[in-house]
Amino acid sequence: MYTNSVTISNDAITAIRSLGGQNTNLEMRKSFKGVILKQDVSVHEITPDCITFQATNCKMCAALEGHVHLHSRQFPKPVIASVKDLNYSKGMFILSDFDYSDTDWKRRKHERVQPLKPTYVNLHWRRRSIRAPLDNISVSGMGILGYKLFECEMKIEPRSKIKLDFQLLPDYKFVSVNGTVVYLYEMSSVVTRIGIELHTTAKEAQYLAKYVEQRKKEIMEELNQSFNELSKPWGVENLYF
Repeated sequence: MYTNSVTISNDAITAIRSLGGQNTNLEMRKSFKGVILKQDVSVHEITPDCITFQATNCKMCAALEGHVHLHSRQFPKPVIASVKDLNYSKGMFILSDFDYSDTDWKRRKHERVQPLKPTYVNLHWRRRSIRAPLDNISVSGMGILGYKLFECEMKIEPRSKIKLDFQLLPDYKFVSVNGTVVYLYEMSSVVTRIGIELHTTAKEAQYLAKYVEQRKKEIMEELNQSFNELSKPWGVENLYF
């Protein structure tokens, strides 16, 4: 995923304008409930501060909010942009606030998903434990949200070896799964996002793969349903185009 960005929007928007004149497609990526959605988009119209794009997959527009990421071999770095307006039925959307990312996109080894219902993980480290909500999970890793780690005296750091207990499927409970802390990111004064690499057994990996596949199908169905609702005629979004 992306981390911080540097504000050099004039350079970024200039680069996209130059590609627009060449009728070159860009690859757009957006995370939707943990799943990375990708598709080619083309420049439709350019204004001084915004650019209108045409999507090749209209259904993906149902996931467009906040920020998206644009990729091209002709960019020195990936571009981050904000979604300003969009038309679901036509597959057109307007982006603004273009910036280059200060880090490259890191491709994930495995598909990642967010749980459907609130799911909690028990993290154990040096005879101390915390119960934290699961943010997303893949066959090889997970992200959880730790609350007031300092007060819990949970002084973990990158490379700390931990144990994890959690349950995703009704017929299987993960107990004492080995993990390694990859990073800690302070989202606020009380919440820390913890990235964990999982060291699973063959059986554990099999059940994780089963869950991720099942959950991805549900997420894509949610996306389809959301698109069908948003693309109904006479929606407010049609006023923008």
